[in-house]
Amino acid sequence: MKCHVCSGEIESTVTDFPFKLADHRILVVKNLPVEQCVSCGEYYLVDNVMQDLDEMIENTDRAAELEIRQYAA
Repeated sequence: MKCHVCSGEIESTVTDFPFKLADHRILVVKNLPVEQCVSCGEYYLVDNVMQDLDEMIENTDRAAELEIRQYAA
């Protein structure tokens, strides 16, 4: 697979990634599997990871300003 931004090579890796859910709500997901471009850093999420993320976001504590969760496949 080639990067849609720069045509660089894509490789599988894991990373910690923040998601801003609202003005004062952030979810940090640790050890998130992504497909990432080795040239420009653009990342892609595969469908099953995106489904897992949707579920994690749905189950976040809406009163918490910062929540840190471990991705578990």
